[in-house]
Amino acid sequence: MVAPALPAHELSAWHDPEHAEEPDTYPALRGDRRVDVAVVGAGITGLTTAVLLAREGLQVAVLEGRRIGAVASGNTTAKISVLQGTRGAQLDARHDAETVDAYFAAHRAGYEWLLDRARRADCDLEHRDAVTFATSGRSSAGSDSVRREAAVLRRAGFPARLGTDVGLPFAVSEAVTLPDQAQFDPMPYLADLARELHDGGHAVHENTRVRSVSLLGAPRLRTDHGEVRAERVVLATGVPILDRGLFFARVEPSRSYAQAVRVDGPLPEAMYLSVDEPTVSLRTAVIEGERRLLTGGFGHRVGASTPTSSHERALAEWAAQRFAVREITHRWSAQDYQPEDGLPFVGPMRWQPRILVATGFAKWGMTGGTAAGLALRDHVVGRDNPWMHALRADRAPTASALPTLARANGEVGRYLATGWARPHLPTGAPLAEGEGRVETTSHGKVARCRVDGVEHELGAICPHLGGIVAWNDAARSWDCPLHGSRFAPDGEVLEGPATVGMASPPGLARVVAPRST
Repeated sequence: MVAPALPAHELSAWHDPEHAEEPDTYPALRGDRRVDVAVVGAGITGLTTAVLLAREGLQVAVLEGRRIGAVASGNTTAKISVLQGTRGAQLDARHDAETVDAYFAAHRAGYEWLLDRARRADCDLEHRDAVTFATSGRSSAGSDSVRREAAVLRRAGFPARLGTDVGLPFAVSEAVTLPDQAQFDPMPYLADLARELHDGGHAVHENTRVRSVSLLGAPRLRTDHGEVRAERVVLATGVPILDRGLFFARVEPSRSYAQAVRVDGPLPEAMYLSVDEPTVSLRTAVIEGERRLLTGGFGHRVGASTPTSSHERALAEWAAQRFAVREITHRWSAQDYQPEDGLPFVGPMRWQPRILVATGFAKWGMTGGTAAGLALRDHVVGRDNPWMHALRADRAPTASALPTLARANGEVGRYLATGWARPHLPTGAPLAEGEGRVETTSHGKVARCRVDGVEHELGAICPHLGGIVAWNDAARSWDCPLHGSRFAPDGEVLEGPATVGMASPPGLARVVAPRST
């Protein structure tokens, strides 16, 4: 079956005003202020951490560069699950049983806290079984990894069961099911957390991007609107914006895709994730009063696989081959970070005990980000935490992580070199709507794009570490393949680790007026 046409513009179902209520808005920072803890980032990790610290009696301020949930948390498939593909089996191959059990204990704690909090928010919380499945044959590596996942989960005390009757309309060679997991709409949940902070007298500032953090004495966070002094800082951005911890070199940025699909006939009832490549995620959600199928997957390294719209088309075709797809109503994408050894980094930075970080959730930020908030709360108030040691942010790379580190940073070096070496010869052809390209000119490498009738001309260099950006035609953004920084068509930062936008080349205007038609 041929896949239906994709929507013209990227828009998460969770952000669609036709589906969701208009969220509360919070003012940008104006002037300077002092707090006990400044939290950078208003996704699930940042807001959960802020709420937990506020409940401990600390004065908290949340600083968000865009809007609440604008990045990963508002573009997730929003599964609340301790079964995470074959994450347990992968960790078991690299770590001792104590470390793997600590990882699961952290996610169990995040699962329990999130569900308890979500029950008090109008966020479409639904209990569902979680299923990891393979389709490549009983004797394949994929099926073997599913069986190992079941064994690791059982060892950790979870009631995982094997069996291929999992409610999918296509053949499955092996599957593990973990009952009583959950799914929800993340945006009203995030809004409820922010409302708890605001109603408790704590500051929530949107459209307030932190440009730098001074570490002389008490930390000072500089924004375009003022400065915040804090006893402690929590960096709850996708990857920490402070380079001193080198986390940008210890996690690999990955971008994946999601679509909301109208399907004729019955829909599968559980939450699903395949282990065979390309990895595909399935769940359902009620959108505009109608239950639809949500598909996701077909991920790749940020900025390294263009055109990005080809991955969206491949996802749509995958669904059309397996379901009676009538229409694709939404399409969107999200960014995640794969850590070097499979474990998140949570806690104080090495040699910077006042700066706390949380990153590397490897697409499992709902439970992982919540667990990180619990761990950071315990660290700040001096409370014992039985599993935080396994996730320490200041841990050194293990021997088993070195090949992953070498490969990932080898990729960085390759993209840096090829980006500069590639000629990027100008074509002279006018830009079509939604098109972007890098060209080598007398002003250097220039990034040109045309969006909503306006042409933008910028230097094609990522301000973080000098990579040459690539055009993301699906999201209409400039993406850096080195460490995943992303920029809007006009060069403003969308995602870090960059904290400043792309610059205009000397002698070129930043924005070019639209051509007459």
